[in-house]
Amino acid sequence: MFKKAQAAVEFLMTYGWAIVVVLAAIGALSYFGILDVASLLPERCNFPTGFDCVGRASIDASADTVRFIIQNDYGSRIIITSGTIDSNGDCSGTVSFCNGTGCTSFSTNPLTLPNNQRATVRLNCTNGIDEGRFRTDVTVNYNDTLTNFNFKATGQIRGRAI
Repeated sequence: MFKKAQAAVEFLMTYGWAIVVVLAAIGALSYFGILDVASLLPERCNFPTGFDCVGRASIDASADTVRFIIQNDYGSRIIITSGTIDSNGDCSGTVSFCNGTGCTSFSTNPLTLPNNQRATVRLNCTNGIDEGRFRTDVTVNYNDTLTNFNFKATGQIRGRAI
């Protein structure tokens, strides 16, 4: 019985150090930028329940724009009153919402979005977009016409700028 325990301890002492060395090497390569872990992360567009992202975001580094489609799944008509971009991300600028009749940046009137209808969200990044991994958070301010309450929904955009 003690021989089995001794064999297990010897195995852990022998190969445990090798595992620690491999993990340290991977960590060092990642830290110094040789191993780009960010390129392995998936692209995503996530909003809270009620707003669904349709597909993934189109991130255009040459035009400094990000476009993605959201769908109203709240069960009632909503009025989108404004949108903002989180300044901690890779984009800062203006948000426009587009539907079949054109785009609005909320200087004139808000965008009404009936239930199950889609709108294209366009981010105009004034600070420019670098090629490679991209991340930013977008907040959509809206009014639920069923209750006449104002809400906000913050979504995450992650992807690769090309």
